[in-house]
Amino acid sequence: MSEFAFAAGAVTPRKRPAQRRSRETVTAIIEATIRVLAEHGSDLTTTRVAEVAGVSVGTLYQYFPNRDALINGVLADHLEASIGALEVAVDANRNQPLPLAAERVARAFLAAKAHRADVSRSLHRVIDQIDERPAVRAAVRRAEQAIASLIPGPDAAARAQLICTAFEGIVRAAIAEDPDRLADPAWVDRVVALVVASART
Repeated sequence: MSEFAFAAGAVTPRKRPAQRRSRETVTAIIEATIRVLAEHGSDLTTTRVAEVAGVSVGTLYQYFPNRDALINGVLADHLEASIGALEVAVDANRNQPLPLAAERVARAFLAAKAHRADVSRSLHRVIDQIDERPAVRAAVRRAEQAIASLIPGPDAAARAQLICTAFEGIVRAAIAEDPDRLADPAWVDRVVALVVASART
């Protein structure tokens, strides 16, 4: 389970799954929540999620105390996938010239977002003011730290914040308006060009 699920101020899971069987149960519950969100949106209930996951409601409540904790768990899992992809790309490109590193990191992040665009759409439909969620704020901080580690100079943190804010805004608009853009090579190239230009300045 992602650390984002336990961000300060969030409606958190009751406990972290320690054993393999517990982790598998939590994964099944998260995947079931994604399915129920896609099919029923705001009508998601813990009972319906437990049925789809093939677990008892009591088992579900061992980890997720309520509906909001389930949604936060999906959000945390989703954020981990995209921020994790970004961090892997950052680590793999530390010795590359900044424009090339920025391009590769941007493409990795966009690919992760495109792969899970359906989850993003479902979450945006049921969460008001998603950017205010503690899990999102924690993910943004981690992304900014990763990007800043690539940028030379004393203003690295400020530049990373600007890049992340602009980049996420573009991606969020695409998910809301036309998620197919995330898989459009021409659109991806334009967004990557913007990120590279921002990294150079």
